[in-house]
Amino acid sequence: MDLHENAETKTVTATFELPGIKQQDVNIEVHGNRLTISGESKRSENYDKGGYAVQERSCGKFSRTLQIPQGIKAEDVHAKMEDGLLTVCFPKAGPDQQPQRVLIA
Repeated sequence: MDLHENAETKTVTATFELPGIKQQDVNIEVHGNRLTISGESKRSENYDKGGYAVQERSCGKFSRTLQIPQGIKAEDVHAKMEDGLLTVCFPKAGPDQQPQRVLIA
């Protein structure tokens, strides 16, 4: 996973390499101030047949949870998956975490 912060757009982009995993096998959930990416890599039926000396394919479930700013809603998170690369973008700060100026009386 790579995290990149863009100061100009005030967004954070998380990039995950998920080779061989289909989009429908990946779940993205926002719960409170946590963003969870999870899924399952399934073994192809072609690899279950005998005759192999070595098979180096990882398979199984995976999960990664990131802390995100409080107040970020699921509709604020944008994701796309292309060629085994999952890109998830979200705001750097929630609407209620933006600094507010206090006037001196």
